[in-house]
Amino acid sequence: MVKRFPVLKEVLHLLFPMVLTMTLELSISVVDTIMLGHYSALHLAAVGLASSLWLPVGCFLIGVTFCLTPLVTRHLHGRQPKLVNLYMSQAVGLSVALGLLASLVAIFLLPYFASLMATEEETRQVSVSYLYIFAPALPMLALMTAYKNLFEAAGRPGFPLFVASFGLVLNILFNYVLIFGNFGFPEMGAKGAALASALSLYLAVSMFFVYDRFINKTPLFTRLVWRYTRKFSILLNVGAPAGFAFAFEVGLFSSMTWLISSFGDLALGGGQIVMSYTSFLFTPMMAMSAVTAIVVAKAMSKEGVDGVRKRIRVIVWLGLSYVSTCFIITQVFHNQIPYIYSNNAEVVALAASILLISSCYQFPDMLQTVFTGALRGFRDTRSTMIAFAVSLFGLSIPFGFWLSHYSSWAETLSLRGFYIGLGSGLTLLAAILIVRFQIVLRRYEGKRIASPREVA
Repeated sequence: MVKRFPVLKEVLHLLFPMVLTMTLELSISVVDTIMLGHYSALHLAAVGLASSLWLPVGCFLIGVTFCLTPLVTRHLHGRQPKLVNLYMSQAVGLSVALGLLASLVAIFLLPYFASLMATEEETRQVSVSYLYIFAPALPMLALMTAYKNLFEAAGRPGFPLFVASFGLVLNILFNYVLIFGNFGFPEMGAKGAALASALSLYLAVSMFFVYDRFINKTPLFTRLVWRYTRKFSILLNVGAPAGFAFAFEVGLFSSMTWLISSFGDLALGGGQIVMSYTSFLFTPMMAMSAVTAIVVAKAMSKEGVDGVRKRIRVIVWLGLSYVSTCFIITQVFHNQIPYIYSNNAEVVALAASILLISSCYQFPDMLQTVFTGALRGFRDTRSTMIAFAVSLFGLSIPFGFWLSHYSSWAETLSLRGFYIGLGSGLTLLAAILIVRFQIVLRRYEGKRIASPREVA
């Protein structure tokens, strides 16, 4: 079947390794949550609070490097591979500069918000300690994503998959040793989870650098152009809106965590379970978004709009099949899934009721993710940023807050109203992005995106 449909073959060639890579990367967070859930409910809540604070910052760093995908794809397939060095040099400079700024924010600013939102002193102390330990690894988060995007845009997703697999194994080992204090190491709890995640990021970047520089027979990033490490305006112009859009989406979940914290630490723990589980299910959709950006950029450089439409249809049908499966599994096993993360009966019951709601908004979430990637393939990131801001912060939070606090169903819904508001915002976002994509397609009808030497 794959041989008969070359577009499906092209998509699956990239999609399977990238899904596995992103799933393994996210599994690091899932492992942290599971181990901390069995270690202490308060430590689980503290890490959920700390994660809700640093994730928008980290996701902005990740989102900025997303723009490497269409740019690198264009020049590799346009037979201008040396321009890749200029883009990667910009990515290195941008990752270090923004990463250091993000580290300072995580050290000096975020602990203040953690202190305001924590309802118990131990939760506050653990959250602040987690932020202090993890903050120095934020530049490595951006660099690792830049390297991963480079390999995937070049059609070589195998090595990022290896790095993610090896990193997960190391993270499990580090967590086992540092959280619980095994093999003679001190029992560190959440601080051990932060140290384990930071070490995994540093090792991942080291592996990418050593492989591409000394082992790879056809290296992709062959020379660091120092001049462009300071002149990253091209990358920033395309990447900053993508970074803000990604940060807005994650920031929405973080904002919900802050709002949920007013219902108590047990509610915070239940929200962390839901976030961890839905993030795990969201990973293949993130891979679909990345694949969409790659195949759209490639199709526009070779075939034009008709090639783009063929690939979008295939990806949307794959996405619908995936979210339908997830919906059925979550609806059937919503009472059992939270026990993977915690043994606390109250936390499990609350998380189970929220999972019934969260499984419904996976359909619009899949559509907005795919069309975000499609627009990124056209380097149209500003409209995506605006759509995210309007839909998620203009509808999701106000509507969810009203449902949870002021509606006639507020007492029954409680914090579940926030998740209903989230589903409403994602539905509006998907509709806006689909309309915008159709407008962009009409603009490029009968045209192709050339590959000029635009960097110099």
